[in-house]
Amino acid sequence: MNFVTLEEIISFAVEREETAYRLYKRAAELSTSIASRKMFEEMAAEEAGHKEVFSRIDTDKAENHRSVRIPDMKISQYLVDVQFRKDMTYQEILTFAMKAEESAYKLYEAASEAVEDPKLKNVLKVFADVERGHKARIEQLYDEHVLTEG
Repeated sequence: MNFVTLEEIISFAVEREETAYRLYKRAAELSTSIASRKMFEEMAAEEAGHKEVFSRIDTDKAENHRSVRIPDMKISQYLVDVQFRKDMTYQEILTFAMKAEESAYKLYEAASEAVEDPKLKNVLKVFADVERGHKARIEQLYDEHVLTEG
Protein backbone atom coordinates (compact mmCIF):
# COMPACT_ATOMS: atom_id res chain seq x y z
CA MET A 1 0.00 0.00 0.00
CA ASN A 2 1.69 3.19 -1.17
CA PHE A 3 -0.15 6.25 0.06
CA VAL A 4 1.10 9.51 -1.37
CA THR A 5 -1.54 12.03 -0.36
CA LEU A 6 -3.94 12.53 2.49
CA GLU A 7 -6.82 12.23 0.03
CA GLU A 8 -5.63 8.74 -0.98
CA ILE A 9 -5.51 7.67 2.66
CA ILE A 10 -8.99 8.99 3.39
CA SER A 11 -10.38 7.49 0.19
CA PHE A 12 -8.90 4.10 1.07
CA ALA A 13 -10.24 4.25 4.64
CA VAL A 14 -13.72 5.22 3.46
CA GLU A 15 -13.66 2.39 0.91
CA ARG A 16 -12.51 -0.11 3.56
CA GLU A 17 -15.31 0.95 5.91
CA GLU A 18 -17.84 0.67 3.06
CA THR A 19 -16.59 -2.84 2.29
CA ALA A 20 -16.86 -3.82 5.96
CA TYR A 21 -20.36 -2.31 6.09
CA ARG A 22 -21.49 -4.35 3.06
CA LEU A 23 -19.92 -7.50 4.47
CA TYR A 24 -21.68 -7.15 7.83
CA LYS A 25 -25.00 -6.25 6.16
CA ARG A 26 -24.73 -9.35 3.98
CA ALA A 27 -23.82 -11.44 7.00
CA ALA A 28 -26.94 -10.15 8.76
CA GLU A 29 -29.10 -11.06 5.76
CA LEU A 30 -27.70 -14.59 5.62
CA SER A 31 -27.69 -15.18 9.35
CA THR A 32 -30.08 -17.82 10.59
CA SER A 33 -30.09 -16.83 14.26
CA ILE A 34 -31.61 -13.65 15.67
CA ALA A 35 -28.58 -13.00 17.91
CA SER A 36 -26.17 -13.32 15.00
CA ARG A 37 -28.30 -11.10 12.79
CA LYS A 38 -28.47 -8.44 15.51
CA MET A 39 -24.71 -8.55 16.06
CA PHE A 40 -23.99 -8.12 12.34
CA GLU A 41 -26.54 -5.27 12.06
CA GLU A 42 -24.83 -3.46 14.96
CA MET A 43 -21.42 -3.95 13.37
CA ALA A 44 -22.72 -2.69 10.01
CA ALA A 45 -24.12 0.43 11.68
CA GLU A 46 -20.78 1.04 13.38
CA GLU A 47 -18.88 0.70 10.10
CA ALA A 48 -21.29 3.16 8.43
CA GLY A 49 -20.59 5.61 11.26
CA HIS A 50 -16.85 5.17 10.89
CA LYS A 51 -17.10 5.77 7.15
CA GLU A 52 -18.71 9.13 7.93
CA VAL A 53 -16.03 9.97 10.51
CA PHE A 54 -13.21 9.08 8.12
CA SER A 55 -14.73 11.08 5.27
CA ARG A 56 -15.01 14.18 7.48
CA ILE A 57 -11.67 13.90 9.29
CA ASP A 58 -10.12 17.16 10.37
CA THR A 59 -6.55 16.82 9.13
CA ASP A 60 -5.25 19.53 11.47
CA LYS A 61 -6.57 17.61 14.47
CA ALA A 62 -5.21 14.36 13.04
CA GLU A 63 -1.82 15.99 12.65
CA ASN A 64 -1.75 16.62 16.42
CA HIS A 65 -3.07 13.16 17.30
CA ARG A 66 -1.49 11.47 20.28
CA SER A 67 -1.79 7.73 20.25
CA VAL A 68 -4.11 6.39 22.90
CA ARG A 69 -3.40 3.32 24.94
CA ILE A 70 -6.00 0.75 23.98
CA PRO A 71 -5.70 -2.49 25.90
CA ASP A 72 -5.14 -5.52 23.72
CA MET A 73 -6.41 -8.72 25.26
CA LYS A 74 -4.65 -10.59 22.42
CA ILE A 75 -7.54 -13.05 22.21
CA SER A 76 -7.45 -13.02 18.41
CA GLN A 77 -3.89 -14.35 18.44
CA TYR A 78 -5.13 -17.63 19.86
CA LEU A 79 -8.07 -18.09 17.51
CA VAL A 80 -8.05 -19.65 14.08
CA ASP A 81 -9.49 -17.76 11.14
CA VAL A 82 -13.15 -18.41 10.52
CA GLN A 83 -14.64 -18.55 7.04
CA PHE A 84 -17.91 -16.74 6.56
CA ARG A 85 -20.90 -19.09 6.48
CA LYS A 86 -24.64 -18.69 6.58
CA ASP A 87 -24.98 -20.53 9.89
CA MET A 88 -22.15 -18.98 11.93
CA THR A 89 -22.38 -19.21 15.69
CA TYR A 90 -22.08 -16.12 17.90
CA GLN A 91 -18.52 -17.19 18.80
CA GLU A 92 -17.62 -17.54 15.12
CA ILE A 93 -19.10 -14.13 14.35
CA LEU A 94 -17.03 -12.51 17.07
CA THR A 95 -13.90 -14.33 15.87
CA PHE A 96 -14.55 -13.30 12.28
CA ALA A 97 -15.07 -9.65 13.28
CA MET A 98 -12.06 -9.62 15.61
CA LYS A 99 -9.77 -10.92 12.87
CA ALA A 100 -11.12 -8.37 10.36
CA GLU A 101 -10.52 -5.46 12.73
CA GLU A 102 -7.06 -6.76 13.61
CA SER A 103 -6.14 -6.90 9.91
CA ALA A 104 -7.39 -3.34 9.44
CA TYR A 105 -5.38 -1.85 12.28
CA LYS A 106 -2.25 -3.74 11.23
CA LEU A 107 -2.67 -2.40 7.70
CA TYR A 108 -2.91 1.20 8.92
CA GLU A 109 0.02 0.73 11.30
CA ALA A 110 2.19 -0.69 8.52
CA ALA A 111 1.17 2.14 6.21
CA SER A 112 2.02 4.71 8.90
CA GLU A 113 5.50 3.23 9.12
CA ALA A 114 5.89 3.33 5.35
CA VAL A 115 5.16 7.04 4.86
CA GLU A 116 7.55 9.81 5.73
CA ASP A 117 5.21 12.80 5.75
CA PRO A 118 4.36 13.46 9.44
CA LYS A 119 0.79 14.55 8.63
CA LEU A 120 0.08 11.37 6.64
CA LYS A 121 1.74 9.29 9.34
CA ASN A 122 -0.51 10.75 12.04
CA VAL A 123 -3.70 10.33 10.01
CA LEU A 124 -2.83 6.66 9.52
CA LYS A 125 -2.17 6.32 13.24
CA VAL A 126 -5.61 7.81 13.95
CA PHE A 127 -7.17 5.20 11.66
CA ALA A 128 -5.13 2.43 13.29
CA ASP A 129 -6.32 3.54 16.74
CA VAL A 130 -9.95 3.53 15.58
CA GLU A 131 -9.61 -0.02 14.26
CA ARG A 132 -7.75 -1.13 17.40
CA GLY A 133 -10.67 0.25 19.40
CA HIS A 134 -13.11 -1.85 17.33
CA LYS A 135 -11.02 -4.94 17.99
CA ALA A 136 -10.87 -4.20 21.73
CA ARG A 137 -14.65 -3.88 21.88
CA ILE A 138 -15.14 -7.21 20.12
CA GLU A 139 -12.54 -8.89 22.36
CA GLN A 140 -14.44 -7.60 25.38
CA LEU A 141 -17.65 -9.15 24.03
CA TYR A 142 -15.81 -12.39 23.37
CA ASP A 143 -14.41 -12.40 26.91
CA GLU A 144 -17.83 -11.67 28.44
CA HIS A 145 -19.97 -13.98 26.31
CA VAL A 146 -17.70 -16.81 25.19
CA LEU A 147 -14.83 -17.19 27.63
CA THR A 148 -16.81 -16.33 30.76
CA GLU A 149 -20.04 -18.11 29.89
CA GLY A 150 -18.16 -20.84 27.98
